[in-house]
Amino acid sequence: MEKNFEIKEMPVEYSDNSIYGKAYIPLNKTGGLSAVILCHGYNSSYRHMTDLAEVLAENGVFAYCFDFCGGAVVSMSSGKPADMSIRTEICDLNAVAEMIRGLECVAPNRVYLYGESQGGFVSALTAAERPENFAGLFLLYPAFCIPDDWEKFAAGNNSDSFELMGMTLSRKFYDELPEYDVFSYVSRYDKSVVIAHGTADTVVSVEYSRRLVKSFPDAELTEFENEGHGFSATARKKWREQICRKLCGR
Repeated sequence: MEKNFEIKEMPVEYSDNSIYGKAYIPLNKTGGLSAVILCHGYNSSYRHMTDLAEVLAENGVFAYCFDFCGGAVVSMSSGKPADMSIRTEICDLNAVAEMIRGLECVAPNRVYLYGESQGGFVSALTAAERPENFAGLFLLYPAFCIPDDWEKFAAGNNSDSFELMGMTLSRKFYDELPEYDVFSYVSRYDKSVVIAHGTADTVVSVEYSRRLVKSFPDAELTEFENEGHGFSATARKKWREQICRKLCGR
């Protein structure tokens, strides 16, 4: 079956950083496209976003997948995990968003953020920081547990590095965590927010999303029964369809 989109490598350079990314561009569209920036989770990569990117592009939505700098051991962007923090990922995402909004084919007022796990946490904080730049949020098991988890994990530990889930992080990650109430902070974002979370998630408890959905003025939460941190193929298909209905009416 012939695809209705093309894929182009589209890197982003800012400061001393080089971000690797791919754009999924609908064919036969003259401009004014809605766009979704897809943000991967901790120690993941753009490759885990391509299934959704393809579906979005097939439905006429510009999609962009990228690797956070130092965001994974297999990252194709610059930097090492020891250089990465929530703050650096927010900066990466803002740089990507600036590039996307400047594309001729994209409507700058219809740029959405999509994030999974840590990428969802970063997406929500970025949108709250610059709410005028983003038309909506899609969050899959967003890791709003990070401040709590790190308070338990690193508080009182003066080590310069931490081994966590396959990556070596530096003190920078802990030192640059948000010091504010993240649930209160994101409430400044008043556009549409769609959240999905599995009830059997043992990495990020669904209770965080149940609290989060009440923080936004305009948000909905879909709970997927017995799904964990990393949806089954069936649940992920339903989630993709939910996003397409929201963005495309189908």
